[in-house]
Amino acid sequence: MKAWGKYALLAVFLLGFSAVEASTVRRRAASPGPPTETVFAIETPAPGATVFGIVEVKGFVLDPRGVSNIRLVIDGVVRHAVDMNQPREDLRRKYPGFFGEGAPADVGFSGSFLASALSSGEHTLAIEVTFAATTAPGGEPAKAILGVRTIVVDNTRNQPPLGGLDNPGDPSTGGMQVYLSGVYPITGWALDDQGIRQTTGADGKVRADIEVLVDGRVVGQAMYPLPRPDIANAYPDVPGSGSSGFQLNLDTTRFANGMHRVAVRAWDTAGESRILAEREVYFQNHEGTSRALGAVDWPPAGGLFYAKLCSFPLSRYEEYDFVYHHLDWISGWVLDVNENNAFEGVVAVELLLNGVSVKKTDAWGDSSRGPRYQLPLLTALGAKVDANIYGIERPDLLYQFPNLPYDAQRAGFFFVIDTNYELFGTNRLHPGLNYISVLAHRKHSTTPFTLLANRPVFVGCDHNANIPTIGNLDKPGWHEPVKGLYTVKGWAVDTNASSGNYGITRLNFYVDGILDGSLVIGDPTFAMDSPDVKALYPWLPAPYVEHARFEYVLDTSKYSDGIHTLVVEAVDGQSFKNQFIQRQVVFNNLN
Repeated sequence: MKAWGKYALLAVFLLGFSAVEASTVRRRAASPGPPTETVFAIETPAPGATVFGIVEVKGFVLDPRGVSNIRLVIDGVVRHAVDMNQPREDLRRKYPGFFGEGAPADVGFSGSFLASALSSGEHTLAIEVTFAATTAPGGEPAKAILGVRTIVVDNTRNQPPLGGLDNPGDPSTGGMQVYLSGVYPITGWALDDQGIRQTTGADGKVRADIEVLVDGRVVGQAMYPLPRPDIANAYPDVPGSGSSGFQLNLDTTRFANGMHRVAVRAWDTAGESRILAEREVYFQNHEGTSRALGAVDWPPAGGLFYAKLCSFPLSRYEEYDFVYHHLDWISGWVLDVNENNAFEGVVAVELLLNGVSVKKTDAWGDSSRGPRYQLPLLTALGAKVDANIYGIERPDLLYQFPNLPYDAQRAGFFFVIDTNYELFGTNRLHPGLNYISVLAHRKHSTTPFTLLANRPVFVGCDHNANIPTIGNLDKPGWHEPVKGLYTVKGWAVDTNASSGNYGITRLNFYVDGILDGSLVIGDPTFAMDSPDVKALYPWLPAPYVEHARFEYVLDTSKYSDGIHTLVVEAVDGQSFKNQFIQRQVVFNNLN
């Protein structure tokens, strides 16, 4: 009790002897003058509550000085910070005197801790509040311990999973009816202190017991785990909170138009389940809402295409000369659904370079635009591929679209272009920035085609007869918020590694043009196994495509918050360098 007495004296001093009760909110009438009190509440858990599993701590703090930090205090020990700045419109109405011009509007907070980290029995819980505009004697920020209460931990009880449903949104809070059409992503998050029950299929994909139900009937299991940095902020004690997201792509055209109830149910490893959320939504499918969907897997946005022997563009008018020219590829997938079976399906995929149509998968009468079979792609190996076609088997899409097993199974497309030919022979490409577009042509009468992508790529000339490294980043995504020690993940392959070049020897990582660090041969997170990369790009040189993955730990706390540019540079065995990927990301450490 001595420690609590010391904190209590400090709180009284810092609050200027204002009569604020530790665990309740003082009700007071709004006044025209500036408020001088701290108004707060720990709304959950209540005093004397029995808690177990993941214990959520929620409430709010209003103070005229502003609040810069809130931390949990358990048994007198200050723990981790909670997630602040959460909107509370109800408090705007209840305490209007606090919300003058320039005052913060988002005064709610939420945090959590694991009951299993404590022994069963009574414990004390409070919050430590750091005020923004006041300092204590000695220049330290003013702090106060608020909301002290006793809670009872019972670790014999199992808690069903926690979670939420982001899409579709809640009509009761959004203020309008939610309409779903086509293939709609059902997204949210799920957590459990024991873990979400899951299995790994023969394809290596995780299938979690997070079920999506339509009108009470299970229609599929969601993809899980997916990145959720916001949940990691709210539940820092829970293992796996940063990858607690789920998604199921629901084909709404398989249901009648009208009102439906969509729900998500999650199971934990102990066999407990919970309905995480339910939504009353309206399925509305007709010619105006149905469209094709898909993506371009390669090249990445801002990717690089190259021509070789640019000083002597030999055979420049002969297309697909894989000896003297460099060939690049464009690959991806597309599928189409429709409530009318007569209109469902993709009939062709078309490739455009800077707005000019150059390839089309159904152009059988035009050999320069249509399918090409057994086309050599790599000079070094003479790897042969079938190009300019649609209907390639894509088993990975069966995992993403379990409601569309037939359509997703053969949804891939693949084009090959002769970069030298397009650069010097037709001028449909030019050095520098270019745009690659992909159109999906459909049976649908109202929207006969859909633009899948309009992707920027850079075209350059390799004057050293050394084709640079290619690769991509899986994490982070474009403008993804990251914090703390963040693991950058991706892959890289030197395409001419087998012709006198010994592959990649070093990867350099730059932040805003400044070298942050490197991975070199021998590092355990460099040249990692990559069966997925080999499956997607089997023509790339072995064994390098089989060991193409890398992971690099980036300390984002060294940099100011905001948008930064991450660049990855490869150095090969002949000391040639190229920066094969760059990406803008958001550092968000609140510093």
